[in-house]
Amino acid sequence: MKRLTEQQWAILKAYEDRNYVAAVREDIVRAYPWLADQRKLGVRLNEAYARTKELGFTHDGPTVDFLYLEATTPGFYLLPAIAAWLDKPGVPGEQRFEMLLQVTRKKKQEQKEVH
Repeated sequence: MKRLTEQQWAILKAYEDRNYVAAVREDIVRAYPWLADQRKLGVRLNEAYARTKELGFTHDGPTVDFLYLEATTPGFYLLPAIAAWLDKPGVPGEQRFEMLLQVTRKKKQEQKEVH
């Protein structure tokens, strides 16, 4: 049985990551057809995916949510307050992102109840 070198493994992993992001992009475009014409969507999603890896994301659900949010709110994770929150020590970035989504959903629900 042949073993892959570290370089071969890195190339394979990069290819797998691009395919993953491309598949999520297809799902996003199905959900939001108006995004299909955005030429830089793929680039933005790949950059956002790389950020999830830097933050230590390990689960598909939050990763996909992160990419969907990037698609509809470009650069959200680069905003100083959000970037600081995601990078804050003590809690993994993936968990902090999920907390951010929970707060956002709660506020959205409260606004619906007021109107």
